[in-house]
Amino acid sequence: MKRLIITIAIIACAFAAMAQNKIFEKYAKMEDVDYVCINKAMFNLANSVLDAELSSNLGGIEKMLIINSNTAKGKSQIDKDIEVLSNDKNYEILMTARDGGESVVFIFTDKRNPHELIIATQEKEESSIIVYAGNFSSKEVYEMLNGKGN
Repeated sequence: MKRLIITIAIIACAFAAMAQNKIFEKYAKMEDVDYVCINKAMFNLANSVLDAELSSNLGGIEKMLIINSNTAKGKSQIDKDIEVLSNDKNYEILMTARDGGESVVFIFTDKRNPHELIIATQEKEESSIIVYAGNFSSKEVYEMLNGKGN
């Protein structure tokens, strides 16, 4: 019985991890959106090429998604998803910044998956979402956000 419960819990966690990225995966096929997905293998390749100090900042990243649009249709969809994240109780807003009404930056973390950092920006002509997923410490998150180590 204990094995069954553990197995069900593992499967549920796997489905939860897949479901949370569905909000972003839909952008892979949208025409009005630039979409880049970088997986662990590419970070491993980068680590072998870059110097040790710079590559240490990449070590914990398993996946990075970059979603961007400067078209009205694409920007509108990204803005809707940023609004969904802002109102989702499973996500916590770590920081919000405004630049004279011209630009808004949100930094989110998923309470269910603390190893996911989402940076969303909304500007007058363009919106972007960057998702870092992996196993990194709060110190590494600080260094990513502050450009340390490069």
